Amino acid sequence: METTAVRLYGKNDLRLETFPLPEIADDEILMEVTADSLCMSTWKAAQAGADHKRVPDDVAENPIIIGHELSGRLAKVGARWSQKFRAGQIVTIQPALNYQGSMDSPGYSYKYCGGEATYIILPPEVMIVDALLPVAVEALYQAALSEPYSCVIGASHSMFRTSRTNHAHEMGLKAGGRMAVLGGCGPMGLAMIDFAMAGEKRPSLIVVSDRDEAKIARAKSIFAPVAAERGIDLRVIDTSGVADEFSLLEKNSDGERYDDVMVMVAHPAVLELGERLLAFNGCMNFFAGPLKTDFYAKLNYYDVHYFEKHVIGTTGGNTDDQREALALMEKGLIHPAALVTHVGGLDASLGATLGLPNLPGGKKLIYTHLKCPLFALEDLPSLAGESTFFAELHTLVEKHGGLWSTEAEKWMLAKCPRVADDPNVPRLAK
Repeated sequence: METTAVRLYGKNDLRLETFPLPEIADDEILMEVTADSLCMSTWKAAQAGADHKRVPDDVAENPIIIGHELSGRLAKVGARWSQKFRAGQIVTIQPALNYQGSMDSPGYSYKYCGGEATYIILPPEVMIVDALLPVAVEALYQAALSEPYSCVIGASHSMFRTSRTNHAHEMGLKAGGRMAVLGGCGPMGLAMIDFAMAGEKRPSLIVVSDRDEAKIARAKSIFAPVAAERGIDLRVIDTSGVADEFSLLEKNSDGERYDDVMVMVAHPAVLELGERLLAFNGCMNFFAGPLKTDFYAKLNYYDVHYFEKHVIGTTGGNTDDQREALALMEKGLIHPAALVTHVGGLDASLGATLGLPNLPGGKKLIYTHLKCPLFALEDLPSLAGESTFFAELHTLVEKHGGLWSTEAEKWMLAKCPRVADDPNVPRLAK
């Protein structure tokens, strides 16, 4: 069995290669990957190389396959797992394995297991910790996006406030409370908004700030109707050029502070703003992971003490969070298509990953068996004049309000050339 994959060899050293996979052992599973969405965490791993806490020290000699937001089908199941899984099952993976205290994770640590590949081998620990999840959603892109949704679900469930009588912690967003999502019109911010309006504990007010006019307009167009339907006051505001963001955000909560604050960008000023916005017994989550290890911001410890402000940080979700994401998708309560702004084939993945901070929009969705340049959905009207391929795809995307869809996915999987047939991809010997 051969696979074509994007592999990390060192800092900013990604290579698209075709190479043989070994025969699976009895406690392993062969998986055919179909979809994987790109994550800034992968870009950070590519920047750090072997210095990254999840990347092996010997990555130069034993490169790893990148990508951890994946979905596909099981191709061959080892004997140990034959009573639980079967070939042909559509699955996704929760990459935060936490197996025996190890930081090893698909997409960061494994020679044969990562999302940016056509075929991969699932090591036994994926199944041992119950991180291999069969899915019922029809669209493979939705299954892949259940992982980033698990991150915002885990972040939301980790929020807390304390009781004034028995010292118990009340976990989760404050039902009927006020929530701020700072820097919230990127892909993870959109997922955060989406879940906050769909979970059991829904705020009555969600105020989202950003400085990108196009992202703000897109967020409003997608989520304003959902908020209205569910009786939630959603306000998406532009803070570009605003001298006093605190006053603007306070005004948008009718002069009140916020019970829950999610900080979606790694900037000290935004963290300091978030802490100022916190209400008594409120909770702020530093969701955006910084790249520098010496990242600091000021914190008012007077307010921490007398106003009982809580400051936490979360990274990733767990298996239950991802199952919750899949269940919400099945019920139509969250909208994963809202996150997707770009689509491409595996041949586009390498450049897109290294250039991720400079690519506008939301999630970059990769169909790993396909050969296709990365394109923005908003560019389809102009691309439609260049080829019948994009013209037909433009029609399908417009049919769904400019968003990606199951129908567009099926069409693309049927029409695109295969990356395995590309003679420009280096083929390595065993």
